[in-house]
Amino acid sequence: MKFEQVKRVRVFEEIVQQLKDYFEKGELKPGDKLPTERQLAEQFNVSRVSVRQALTIFEAKGLVVRKVGGGTYKASDAPFEVAQLVNLLMPETETYEEPLEVRLLLEPKIASLAAHRATAEDIQLMEDSLRRQKEKVEAGELIIEEDSDFHTAIANATKNGIIVKLVEATHDMLWQTREKSIMAAGGGRRSLEGHYLILEAIKNKDAQGAYDAMKKHLREVEDLIVSYLDNEQNRK
Repeated sequence: MKFEQVKRVRVFEEIVQQLKDYFEKGELKPGDKLPTERQLAEQFNVSRVSVRQALTIFEAKGLVVRKVGGGTYKASDAPFEVAQLVNLLMPETETYEEPLEVRLLLEPKIASLAAHRATAEDIQLMEDSLRRQKEKVEAGELIIEEDSDFHTAIANATKNGIIVKLVEATHDMLWQTREKSIMAAGGGRRSLEGHYLILEAIKNKDAQGAYDAMKKHLREVEDLIVSYLDNEQNRK
């Protein structure tokens, strides 16, 4: 018997699919305004970060136009395939080193910028993410999606549109580092502890502290990945 591998569905991918179906019904004309991110998040019962990730994919395909402070508008009726963009952004690799190198290169500096620029709303989004993480960790559940939301919220706090789009676009490429580290023994708890230190530095507008806390967190992620892979190897 031969089966295809099961593909994991992320929260933002489900949002993309539902919006795609809605667009294809023709109920929105070019130039029509979409609901706000907050309204969409409430309707989908997800975080605004996940909504933003989905809208970034639509914008990259030229299907919507996002205006700073002016909302999101339907732009085109061109054919759209989610898998096409995801495949372009995700070269297949069996190692964790390359994705982790990307994170070490980008995220400490992103945290540093966030410490300078984060607003009260940004801080609230990060605190909400940590609250959800704490609840899941205490319930013995994985926090992979919540981990991603936290790091994306930090990127949003930089107020740099290129950084935000870069982090959102590489969401899936970096997923394996989050998954393996959090699935390691004690991974969720240690990840949450690292997040608290990063948020504390950002709240205190301590740019160097945020940089150092993020770098330390990612080094711990590397240790957790190695531990997870060693345990998996020993089981074979």
